[in-house]
Amino acid sequence: MNRHTEEILIVDDKPANLKLLTRVLTGQGYHVRAASSGKHALESVHLSPPHLILLDIKMPGMNGFEVCESLKADPLTGDIPVIFISALDDVQEKVHGFQAGGVDYITKPFQVEEVLARVETHLGLRRLQKQLQDANVRMARELQLAALTQANFIPRNLPQVEGWDFAATLIPARETSGDFYDVFHIQGGAMGILVADVVDKGVAAALFMVLAWSLIREGAEKYPADPDKIYDLVNDKLLSIMEDLVFVSAFLGVLDPHSGSLTYVNAGHPPPWLCRATGGLEPLALTGIPLGIDHGTVWHRGETHLDAGDVLVLYTDGIIEACDQVDQLYGMDRLKQCIQQYAPSGVRGIQQAILTDVMQFLEGNPPQDDVALMVIKRNPEVA
Repeated sequence: MNRHTEEILIVDDKPANLKLLTRVLTGQGYHVRAASSGKHALESVHLSPPHLILLDIKMPGMNGFEVCESLKADPLTGDIPVIFISALDDVQEKVHGFQAGGVDYITKPFQVEEVLARVETHLGLRRLQKQLQDANVRMARELQLAALTQANFIPRNLPQVEGWDFAATLIPARETSGDFYDVFHIQGGAMGILVADVVDKGVAAALFMVLAWSLIREGAEKYPADPDKIYDLVNDKLLSIMEDLVFVSAFLGVLDPHSGSLTYVNAGHPPPWLCRATGGLEPLALTGIPLGIDHGTVWHRGETHLDAGDVLVLYTDGIIEACDQVDQLYGMDRLKQCIQQYAPSGVRGIQQAILTDVMQFLEGNPPQDDVALMVIKRNPEVA
Protein backbone atom coordinates (compact mmCIF):
# COMPACT_ATOMS: atom_id res chain seq x y z
CA MET A 1 0.00 0.00 0.00
CA ASN A 2 1.32 3.47 -0.85
CA ARG A 3 0.36 7.01 0.05
CA HIS A 4 -1.84 7.35 -3.00
CA THR A 5 -4.26 4.83 -1.49
CA GLU A 6 -3.94 5.64 2.23
CA GLU A 7 -6.62 7.85 3.70
CA ILE A 8 -6.30 10.04 6.79
CA LEU A 9 -9.19 11.56 8.75
CA ILE A 10 -8.47 14.88 10.50
CA VAL A 11 -10.80 15.76 13.37
CA ASP A 12 -10.60 19.33 14.72
CA ASP A 13 -13.13 22.05 15.48
CA LYS A 14 -10.77 24.79 14.26
CA PRO A 15 -11.05 25.38 10.47
CA ALA A 16 -7.51 26.80 10.35
CA ASN A 17 -6.04 23.57 11.75
CA LEU A 18 -8.10 21.46 9.35
CA LYS A 19 -6.95 23.59 6.40
CA LEU A 20 -3.26 23.47 7.36
CA LEU A 21 -3.12 19.73 8.05
CA THR A 22 -5.12 18.97 4.91
CA ARG A 23 -2.73 21.00 2.76
CA VAL A 24 0.37 19.39 4.31
CA LEU A 25 -0.87 15.81 4.05
CA THR A 26 -2.34 16.08 0.56
CA GLY A 27 0.97 17.56 -0.50
CA GLN A 28 2.58 14.28 0.55
CA GLY A 29 0.16 12.24 -1.54
CA TYR A 30 -2.30 11.16 1.16
CA HIS A 31 -6.06 11.19 0.70
CA VAL A 32 -7.52 13.44 3.40
CA ARG A 33 -10.99 13.79 4.91
CA ALA A 34 -11.99 16.27 7.60
CA ALA A 35 -14.53 16.33 10.41
CA SER A 36 -15.23 19.30 12.67
CA SER A 37 -16.75 17.39 15.61
CA GLY A 38 -16.58 14.05 17.40
CA LYS A 39 -20.04 13.09 16.19
CA HIS A 40 -19.22 13.82 12.56
CA ALA A 41 -15.94 11.93 12.95
CA LEU A 42 -17.67 8.74 14.12
CA GLU A 43 -20.21 8.99 11.29
CA SER A 44 -17.40 9.41 8.77
CA VAL A 45 -15.40 6.49 10.17
CA HIS A 46 -18.34 4.10 10.13
CA LEU A 47 -19.22 5.14 6.59
CA SER A 48 -15.67 4.49 5.36
CA PRO A 49 -12.87 3.59 7.82
CA PRO A 50 -9.67 5.58 7.19
CA HIS A 51 -6.15 4.23 7.61
CA LEU A 52 -5.26 6.74 10.35
CA ILE A 53 -6.96 9.46 12.40
CA LEU A 54 -5.50 12.76 13.63
CA LEU A 55 -7.76 13.68 16.55
CA ASP A 56 -8.11 16.89 18.51
CA ILE A 57 -9.17 16.59 22.17
CA LYS A 58 -10.99 19.80 23.15
CA MET A 59 -14.07 19.94 20.97
CA PRO A 60 -17.68 20.89 21.70
CA GLY A 61 -19.99 18.01 22.49
CA MET A 62 -17.94 14.83 22.30
CA ASN A 63 -14.27 15.29 23.18
CA GLY A 64 -11.38 13.43 21.57
CA PHE A 65 -10.93 10.93 24.41
CA GLU A 66 -14.58 9.88 24.10
CA VAL A 67 -14.28 9.55 20.32
CA CYS A 68 -11.20 7.36 20.64
CA GLU A 69 -12.76 5.14 23.30
CA SER A 70 -15.83 4.67 21.10
CA LEU A 71 -13.66 3.68 18.13
CA LYS A 72 -11.61 1.21 20.16
CA ALA A 73 -14.75 -0.42 21.56
CA ASP A 74 -15.93 -1.31 18.06
CA PRO A 75 -14.25 -4.37 16.46
CA LEU A 76 -14.69 -2.79 13.01
CA THR A 77 -12.72 0.34 13.91
CA GLY A 78 -10.62 -0.72 16.87
CA ASP A 79 -7.44 -1.28 14.85
CA ILE A 80 -7.37 2.20 13.26
CA PRO A 81 -4.36 4.09 14.70
CA VAL A 82 -5.35 7.34 16.42
CA ILE A 83 -2.83 10.15 16.94
CA PHE A 84 -4.00 12.84 19.35
CA ILE A 85 -3.03 16.37 18.33
CA SER A 86 -3.86 18.91 21.02
CA ALA A 87 -2.80 22.06 22.85
CA LEU A 88 -3.13 20.13 26.13
CA ASP A 89 0.46 19.34 27.09
CA ASP A 90 -0.05 18.17 30.68
CA VAL A 91 1.39 14.71 31.41
CA GLN A 92 -1.92 13.46 32.77
CA GLU A 93 -3.67 14.43 29.54
CA LYS A 94 -1.09 12.53 27.51
CA VAL A 95 -1.47 9.48 29.74
CA HIS A 96 -5.24 9.75 29.35
CA GLY A 97 -4.79 9.76 25.59
CA PHE A 98 -2.80 6.53 25.60
CA GLN A 99 -5.24 4.92 28.03
CA ALA A 100 -8.08 5.82 25.68
CA GLY A 101 -6.32 3.87 22.91
CA GLY A 102 -4.20 6.45 21.13
CA VAL A 103 -0.93 5.38 19.57
CA ASP A 104 0.77 8.79 19.76
CA TYR A 105 0.34 12.34 21.06
CA ILE A 106 1.41 15.57 19.35
CA THR A 107 1.16 18.92 21.12
CA LYS A 108 0.11 22.18 19.49
CA PRO A 109 1.60 24.28 18.13
CA PHE A 110 3.06 21.45 16.09
CA GLN A 111 5.92 21.22 13.66
CA VAL A 112 4.91 20.01 10.21
CA GLU A 113 7.96 17.75 9.98
CA GLU A 114 7.04 16.07 13.27
CA VAL A 115 3.46 15.45 12.17
CA LEU A 116 4.59 13.91 8.88
CA ALA A 117 7.19 11.72 10.59
CA ARG A 118 4.73 10.38 13.15
CA VAL A 119 2.01 9.83 10.56
CA GLU A 120 4.37 7.86 8.33
CA THR A 121 5.69 5.85 11.29
CA HIS A 122 2.25 4.69 12.38
CA LEU A 123 1.00 4.07 8.86
CA GLY A 124 4.15 2.00 8.30
CA LEU A 125 3.42 0.00 11.45
CA ARG A 126 -0.14 -0.52 10.27
CA ARG A 127 1.12 -1.77 6.90
CA LEU A 128 3.37 -4.28 8.65
CA GLN A 129 0.53 -5.37 10.89
CA LYS A 130 -1.71 -5.89 7.87
CA GLN A 131 1.02 -7.90 6.12
CA LEU A 132 1.39 -10.05 9.22
CA GLN A 133 -2.35 -10.60 9.44
CA ASP A 134 -2.49 -11.56 5.76
CA ALA A 135 0.44 -13.94 6.24
CA ASN A 136 -1.30 -15.54 9.22
CA VAL A 137 -4.45 -16.02 7.18
CA ARG A 138 -2.46 -17.64 4.36
CA MET A 139 -0.63 -19.85 6.84
CA ALA A 140 -3.90 -20.93 8.46
CA ARG A 141 -5.27 -21.85 5.03
CA GLU A 142 -2.11 -23.77 4.17
CA LEU A 143 -2.25 -25.62 7.49
CA GLN A 144 -5.89 -26.47 6.90
CA LEU A 145 -5.10 -27.75 3.42
CA ALA A 146 -2.13 -29.76 4.71
CA ALA A 147 -4.27 -31.26 7.47
CA LEU A 148 -7.01 -32.22 5.01
CA THR A 149 -4.45 -33.70 2.63
CA GLN A 150 -2.82 -35.67 5.41
CA ALA A 151 -6.15 -36.91 6.73
CA ASN A 152 -6.80 -38.59 3.39
CA PHE A 153 -3.71 -40.76 3.88
CA ILE A 154 -4.63 -41.94 7.38
CA PRO A 155 -7.14 -44.82 7.17
CA ARG A 156 -10.37 -44.03 8.96
CA ASN A 157 -11.63 -47.60 8.75
CA LEU A 158 -9.16 -50.45 9.16
CA PRO A 159 -9.55 -53.65 7.14
CA GLN A 160 -11.83 -56.38 8.47
CA VAL A 161 -9.88 -59.62 8.81
CA GLU A 162 -11.50 -62.79 10.07
CA GLY A 163 -10.11 -63.82 13.43
CA TRP A 164 -8.43 -60.45 14.07
CA ASP A 165 -9.34 -57.09 15.53
CA PHE A 166 -7.58 -53.81 14.75
CA ALA A 167 -7.90 -50.37 16.33
CA ALA A 168 -5.78 -47.29 15.69
CA THR A 169 -5.85 -43.57 16.38
CA LEU A 170 -3.78 -40.48 15.69
CA ILE A 171 -3.76 -37.40 17.94
CA PRO A 172 -1.79 -34.52 16.36
CA ALA A 173 -0.14 -32.07 18.75
CA ARG A 174 -0.63 -29.36 16.10
CA GLU A 175 -2.82 -28.90 13.05
CA THR A 176 -0.75 -31.48 11.19
CA SER A 177 1.21 -34.51 12.32
CA GLY A 178 4.44 -36.31 11.52
CA ASP A 179 3.11 -39.56 13.00
CA PHE A 180 1.16 -41.99 10.85
CA TYR A 181 -0.12 -45.53 10.75
CA ASP A 182 -1.54 -47.91 8.19
CA VAL A 183 -3.00 -51.40 7.87
CA PHE A 184 -3.23 -52.65 4.32
CA HIS A 185 -3.62 -55.79 2.23
CA ILE A 186 -0.51 -57.25 0.59
CA GLN A 187 -0.31 -59.70 -2.29
CA GLY A 188 -0.75 -63.30 -1.21
CA GLY A 189 -3.25 -62.55 1.56
CA ALA A 190 -0.84 -60.97 4.05
CA MET A 191 -1.44 -57.70 5.92
CA GLY A 192 0.96 -54.77 6.12
CA ILE A 193 1.16 -53.13 9.55
CA LEU A 194 2.84 -49.75 9.84
CA VAL A 195 3.40 -47.20 12.60
CA ALA A 196 5.91 -44.41 11.95
CA ASP A 197 7.12 -41.03 13.14
CA VAL A 198 8.72 -38.31 11.01
CA VAL A 199 11.35 -36.63 13.18
CA ASP A 200 10.15 -33.09 12.52
CA LYS A 201 7.14 -30.88 13.28
CA GLY A 202 4.42 -28.96 11.51
CA VAL A 203 3.67 -28.80 7.80
CA ALA A 204 7.12 -30.06 6.78
CA ALA A 205 6.58 -33.23 8.82
CA ALA A 206 3.11 -33.71 7.34
CA LEU A 207 4.39 -33.42 3.78
CA PHE A 208 7.30 -35.75 4.49
CA MET A 209 4.86 -38.18 6.10
CA VAL A 210 2.87 -38.35 2.85
CA LEU A 211 6.08 -39.01 0.92
CA ALA A 212 7.24 -41.75 3.30
CA TRP A 213 3.80 -43.38 3.35
CA SER A 214 3.57 -43.48 -0.45
CA LEU A 215 7.09 -44.93 -0.77
CA ILE A 216 6.35 -47.67 1.77
CA ARG A 217 3.17 -48.58 -0.08
CA GLU A 218 5.13 -48.63 -3.35
CA GLY A 219 7.76 -50.88 -1.79
CA ALA A 220 5.12 -53.24 -0.41
CA GLU A 221 3.76 -53.81 -3.90
CA LYS A 222 7.24 -54.64 -5.20
CA TYR A 223 8.43 -56.74 -2.24
CA PRO A 224 5.23 -58.02 -0.58
CA ALA A 225 6.93 -60.53 1.72
CA ASP A 226 10.21 -58.71 2.39
CA PRO A 227 9.92 -55.74 4.75
CA ASP A 228 13.70 -55.34 4.83
CA LYS A 229 13.79 -54.89 1.04
CA ILE A 230 10.90 -52.42 1.30
CA TYR A 231 13.04 -50.36 3.66
CA ASP A 232 16.03 -50.53 1.30
CA LEU A 233 13.90 -49.01 -1.46
CA VAL A 234 12.31 -46.39 0.79
CA ASN A 235 15.62 -45.37 2.35
CA ASP A 236 17.36 -44.84 -0.98
CA LYS A 237 14.49 -42.79 -2.39
CA LEU A 238 14.17 -40.64 0.74
CA LEU A 239 17.88 -39.85 0.65
CA SER A 240 17.80 -39.08 -3.07
CA ILE A 241 14.94 -36.62 -2.52
CA MET A 242 15.74 -35.10 0.88
CA GLU A 243 19.41 -36.04 1.38
CA ASP A 244 19.68 -36.43 5.16
CA LEU A 245 17.50 -33.48 6.19
CA VAL A 246 14.63 -35.48 7.70
CA PHE A 247 14.43 -39.05 8.90
CA VAL A 248 11.69 -41.47 9.91
CA SER A 249 11.46 -44.03 12.68
CA ALA A 250 9.13 -46.77 11.52
CA PHE A 251 7.90 -50.25 12.41
CA LEU A 252 6.72 -52.30 9.45
CA GLY A 253 5.32 -55.78 9.83
CA VAL A 254 3.99 -58.38 7.38
CA LEU A 255 1.32 -60.42 9.12
CA ASP A 256 -0.01 -63.74 7.87
CA PRO A 257 -3.53 -63.73 9.32
CA HIS A 258 -3.95 -67.46 8.73
CA SER A 259 -0.89 -68.68 10.61
CA GLY A 260 -0.34 -65.67 12.90
CA SER A 261 3.30 -65.30 11.85
CA LEU A 262 4.70 -61.76 11.82
CA THR A 263 7.85 -60.75 9.94
CA TYR A 264 8.98 -57.23 10.74
CA VAL A 265 11.68 -54.59 10.61
CA ASN A 266 12.01 -51.88 13.23
CA ALA A 267 13.85 -48.81 11.99
CA GLY A 268 14.71 -46.86 15.13
CA HIS A 269 11.14 -46.97 16.45
CA PRO A 270 10.00 -47.50 20.05
CA PRO A 271 9.53 -51.27 20.41
CA PRO A 272 5.97 -52.53 20.06
CA TRP A 273 4.86 -54.79 22.90
CA LEU A 274 3.45 -58.25 22.32
CA CYS A 275 1.31 -59.22 25.30
CA ARG A 276 0.73 -62.93 25.40
CA ALA A 277 -2.60 -64.39 26.42
CA THR A 278 -0.70 -65.78 29.42
CA GLY A 279 0.22 -62.23 30.51
CA GLY A 280 3.87 -62.12 29.46
CA LEU A 281 5.28 -59.12 27.55
CA GLU A 282 7.75 -59.35 24.68
CA PRO A 283 9.33 -56.32 22.93
CA LEU A 284 9.76 -56.30 19.16
CA ALA A 285 13.15 -54.66 19.36
CA LEU A 286 15.14 -52.51 16.94
CA THR A 287 16.47 -54.16 13.81
CA GLY A 288 18.18 -51.05 12.39
CA ILE A 289 18.44 -47.26 12.46
CA PRO A 290 15.72 -44.85 11.20
CA LEU A 291 15.04 -44.36 7.51
CA GLY A 292 16.64 -41.45 5.70
CA ILE A 293 19.96 -41.31 7.56
CA ASP A 294 22.50 -43.23 5.51
CA HIS A 295 22.81 -45.15 2.25
CA GLY A 296 23.72 -48.79 2.68
CA THR A 297 21.90 -49.19 5.99
CA VAL A 298 21.00 -52.81 6.69
CA TRP A 299 17.79 -53.76 8.47
CA HIS A 300 17.58 -57.26 9.87
CA ARG A 301 14.29 -59.07 9.94
CA GLY A 302 12.59 -60.01 13.15
CA GLU A 303 10.06 -62.79 13.41
CA THR A 304 7.42 -63.69 15.93
CA HIS A 305 4.05 -65.38 16.15
CA LEU A 306 0.70 -64.25 17.51
CA ASP A 307 -1.40 -66.96 19.09
CA ALA A 308 -5.08 -66.77 19.99
CA GLY A 309 -5.65 -64.11 22.65
CA ASP A 310 -2.31 -62.34 22.05
CA VAL A 311 -2.28 -58.55 21.78
CA LEU A 312 0.21 -56.38 19.89
CA VAL A 313 0.49 -52.68 20.85
CA LEU A 314 2.32 -50.29 18.53
CA TYR A 315 2.83 -46.61 19.36
CA THR A 316 4.95 -43.52 18.78
CA ASP A 317 7.18 -41.74 21.27
CA GLY A 318 4.48 -39.16 21.98
CA ILE A 319 3.14 -41.64 24.54
CA ILE A 320 6.25 -42.70 26.45
CA GLU A 321 7.79 -39.20 26.28
CA ALA A 322 4.68 -37.37 27.45
CA CYS A 323 5.67 -35.01 30.29
CA ASP A 324 3.62 -33.99 33.30
CA GLN A 325 3.75 -30.58 34.99
CA VAL A 326 7.04 -31.37 36.75
CA ASP A 327 8.68 -32.73 33.57
CA GLN A 328 8.43 -36.38 34.54
CA LEU A 329 8.04 -38.81 31.64
CA TYR A 330 5.10 -41.15 31.28
CA GLY A 331 7.70 -43.78 30.47
CA MET A 332 7.88 -47.32 29.24
CA ASP A 333 7.17 -49.01 32.56
CA ARG A 334 3.82 -47.28 32.97
CA LEU A 335 2.86 -48.19 29.41
CA LYS A 336 3.74 -51.86 30.01
CA GLN A 337 1.66 -51.95 33.18
CA CYS A 338 -1.29 -50.45 31.36
CA ILE A 339 -1.01 -52.96 28.51
CA GLN A 340 -0.87 -55.94 30.86
CA GLN A 341 -3.78 -54.66 32.94
CA TYR A 342 -6.13 -54.11 30.01
CA ALA A 343 -4.94 -56.79 27.57
CA PRO A 344 -7.98 -59.01 28.29
CA SER A 345 -10.20 -56.18 26.97
CA GLY A 346 -11.07 -55.69 23.32
CA VAL A 347 -8.75 -53.63 21.11
CA ARG A 348 -10.78 -50.46 21.53
CA GLY A 349 -10.88 -50.93 25.28
CA ILE A 350 -7.10 -51.33 25.39
CA GLN A 351 -6.61 -48.30 23.16
CA GLN A 352 -8.93 -46.13 25.24
CA ALA A 353 -7.35 -47.29 28.50
CA ILE A 354 -3.86 -46.29 27.33
CA LEU A 355 -4.99 -42.89 26.02
CA THR A 356 -6.97 -42.19 29.20
CA ASP A 357 -3.98 -43.11 31.35
CA VAL A 358 -1.71 -40.79 29.36
CA MET A 359 -4.19 -37.91 29.63
CA GLN A 360 -4.57 -38.44 33.36
CA PHE A 361 -0.79 -38.39 33.67
CA LEU A 362 -0.72 -35.07 31.78
CA GLU A 363 -3.28 -33.67 34.26
CA GLY A 364 -5.36 -32.04 31.56
CA ASN A 365 -2.47 -30.50 29.63
CA PRO A 366 -2.52 -31.14 25.86
CA PRO A 367 0.16 -33.50 24.47
CA GLN A 368 3.30 -31.70 23.29
CA ASP A 369 4.05 -34.34 20.66
CA ASP A 370 1.96 -36.29 18.17
CA VAL A 371 0.54 -39.59 19.39
CA ALA A 372 -0.18 -42.61 17.20
CA LEU A 373 -1.44 -45.83 18.74
CA MET A 374 -2.42 -49.15 17.19
CA VAL A 375 -3.73 -52.28 18.93
CA ILE A 376 -4.00 -55.67 17.24
CA LYS A 377 -5.52 -58.78 18.78
CA ARG A 378 -5.83 -62.30 17.53
CA ASN A 379 -9.18 -63.58 18.68
CA PRO A 380 -9.58 -66.99 20.29
CA GLU A 381 -10.98 -69.58 17.94
CA VAL A 382 -14.66 -70.28 18.36
CA ALA A 383 -15.33 -73.96 18.99
